[in-house]
Amino acid sequence: MKLLPDPERIRRVSASASDQGLGQGTEIAIGLLVFFGIGAGLDWLLGTTPVFMIALTIFCAIGQFVRVWYGYDARMRDLEAERARGATAHQHTGREGRA
Repeated sequence: MKLLPDPERIRRVSASASDQGLGQGTEIAIGLLVFFGIGAGLDWLLGTTPVFMIALTIFCAIGQFVRVWYGYDARMRDLEAERARGATAHQHTGREGRA
């Protein structure tokens, strides 16, 4: 019976989580900058006040939030299913040994 988790597994999980967070943050920042730039370009071409710049930036922010939300939700469902499989794994192996 193991009381402590494997340190190598902890390093792999924490490294991938930080890489994933950094990647998502970069994607959000670049997406916002691109939509901000497109909006600013449209406003400049059309001679309007910053209507397109604000609208496209808000549109991108909402889209990024929804994308991160659904990604997080899917990841949590996967982890919960994995945890449930791990919690019941010892029950199946114990029954086989008693026969």
